[in-house]
Amino acid sequence: MIKRSIVLISTLFIVNANALDINSAVNLALKNNNELKQKYYEYDEAKENIELNKSGFKPKLDLSYAYTDRSKARDESLKRDSSASAVLSYNLFNGFSDYNLVKSAKYSAKASNLTLFAFKEDIVYNTKTAYIEFLNKRKNKDTYEVAYKLFKKQYEDSKNRFEQGLIAKNDLLDIQVKMLDAKQNLTRAISDLKIARYELSNILGGIDLQKQTIEELDDNIAIEKDSYKVEFLDNRSEIKALKMSIKSIDSKVDSTKGDFLPSIDASLSYNKYGDDSMPKDLEPDDQKVAQVQLKWNLYDGGIKYSTIDINRLKMRQVKEQLQKTKLDIKLQYQKAKSDLEVALLNYDSAKLALVQAKENYKIVNDKYSEGIVKPTDLTDANYLLTNAKQKFFQAYYDKFLAVAKLDRVFEQSLK
Repeated sequence: MIKRSIVLISTLFIVNANALDINSAVNLALKNNNELKQKYYEYDEAKENIELNKSGFKPKLDLSYAYTDRSKARDESLKRDSSASAVLSYNLFNGFSDYNLVKSAKYSAKASNLTLFAFKEDIVYNTKTAYIEFLNKRKNKDTYEVAYKLFKKQYEDSKNRFEQGLIAKNDLLDIQVKMLDAKQNLTRAISDLKIARYELSNILGGIDLQKQTIEELDDNIAIEKDSYKVEFLDNRSEIKALKMSIKSIDSKVDSTKGDFLPSIDASLSYNKYGDDSMPKDLEPDDQKVAQVQLKWNLYDGGIKYSTIDINRLKMRQVKEQLQKTKLDIKLQYQKAKSDLEVALLNYDSAKLALVQAKENYKIVNDKYSEGIVKPTDLTDANYLLTNAKQKFFQAYYDKFLAVAKLDRVFEQSLK
């Protein structure tokens, strides 16, 4: 089993105001990322929904005014009249529907908060991935740049030898083709690097990285004991968020069940009537009215039953999603663990292969300078060296990617 890997990078610092390391990149993403800001707003909305449902426990105050002007009336004095009223009402009982709606909103807010935390972990992982991919593309560009320079130098040397009659024209053309291929590879690598820079910039909120110095990673991955345990996977925020969602839906079911019970409302009103053209003997007095009203819906066309069934079906959907999420997380763990094991092995192998390729190119180049080997032998050695460099840097960065993935699986990035 893979043991704890604490640090992706232990000594990364901002060298100057225009330097960016992986840790500062993560901090920028957590501050500026647009998708993350959207998740914060969603969480704020979920919290506000709690306050919305709490309003059911508070009294209601209504003011009203009515003025009537009739074109025809039996008595001219009855053509116009007005009234004003103030009504204070309060629900005394509604089958605990309001209570369960607040309960549901609280569970929903907790689920939203857990989802927000999981998304922040995703942002950290995606930022590290984009950062590391940028470094890898930069190394690729540097590797192809060196390869092109070597081919160009070889072509110039071979051209002189051809003019001196020391090599055949076909050998010169072969080297020229290889040189042009290397130039194409370099052009593609430069384009890939630009795209990688844009991708990193986007996840950081669109900041300009053109004038930023993107710092390298230190090869400092330490292993500690027992940090990545399978039983920890049940603590993932996504799992806990789905459990909260199930509780939220269950509370909605209880709220709907409350509609089968009677509701009791109390109200106190003050009514004032106008006296525009009304005779004094017909003028009603101002009134204060206290009222308690009991209502009980016996049949609503089956709305309550359908609402309960819909929420129960939603609950089943979320439960299935929960089981699938648990399986997906365990699969993520197996892949991340395997990726780290393979990356560490590949790195050791690639490091040795690079040493051998460098030594091979040095030997072949010396022999070529002495006229002992053919030009194609040197081009082959250049290809081998370029390929070995690419594999080495890919393996080097794969280590960091694997650790970042394992940290994401166990939500270690924000701890």
